[in-house]
Amino acid sequence: MSRSYVVGLDMGGTNIRCAAVSAAGKVMLMRRGPARAQDTAKEIVENIATQILALEKAARDCGFGRARAIGVAVPGPLNLLTGTVIAAPHVKAWRSFPLRDSLEARLGRRVAVENDANAWALGEFWRGAARGRRDVVLLTLGTGVGGGIIIGGRIVHGRTGMAGELGHVTVEPEGMPCDCGAVGCLEAYASASGMRRLVEKELGLEPGARLPESLVDAGGDFSVRGMSAEARRGSALALSVFETAGRYLGIAVASFLNIFNPEMVVIGGGVGGALPFMRRSMTREIKARAFRATVAQARIVRAALGPEGGVVGAAYAALNPVRA
Repeated sequence: MSRSYVVGLDMGGTNIRCAAVSAAGKVMLMRRGPARAQDTAKEIVENIATQILALEKAARDCGFGRARAIGVAVPGPLNLLTGTVIAAPHVKAWRSFPLRDSLEARLGRRVAVENDANAWALGEFWRGAARGRRDVVLLTLGTGVGGGIIIGGRIVHGRTGMAGELGHVTVEPEGMPCDCGAVGCLEAYASASGMRRLVEKELGLEPGARLPESLVDAGGDFSVRGMSAEARRGSALALSVFETAGRYLGIAVASFLNIFNPEMVVIGGGVGGALPFMRRSMTREIKARAFRATVAQARIVRAALGPEGGVVGAAYAALNPVRA
């Protein structure tokens, strides 16, 4: 007997993950392809559609049957009511772009779109670390910092879907510049790009200068994994950077605890792997700034789904669409 499923697609700056997800939130089949984020808006839509159709063919070959719904998670803020991407930091062609309408016209079916951090929050809520919880704050620490807020079992979208930009709360009013154009955002300290700036500041380097080999990957890009290895070896530089990042992360989390009173704060993303090195300074700030009872009631945990989080959340959004 064939098995129905939901398509969940997570659009990254480099790769696209596309999965067949069961109605219970289990990933049955997942494929990865290039994002081609530097192409034109029309070409990117065609690429997404092609990967969805390829997944559906592979699913048919496995005897899965027909897709019940399609959900697409995209980086950057979007107008959820109209399905329009306001601006995507890694997809320059998507500025005020009607993504949902474009995909629906190409595929001939309805498509749900969701912010990628919100999708990750929904994935962890549905099948991951926050399963069974009703009030959750999720932070994704990667190249930037994204956020998702779930209150009473529902994602907080705001008036048009742009709520939850937790990476752009101010933690240092006169602080370091953020890629969003402001200064002192959480993203400027607790993201990979922010940590690179902290390293440059500690070493007295100009922005973009060559870093020590132990702190870069094979492609020459800053590596949080490499800095974690240095921290394990007792590097004063790495430990200092993680101490600073953890402090500002704690300031932000304390505010989220006071504002939302969640049962759980989930921290994921590539930088989230360095949480053990940030936890002490983070915890110190949380205890100093958040109400004691609120802290006692909330758990702070690592995300559980890894690379599946976005596709599972996109599938959840497809099953629970928000439209004008």
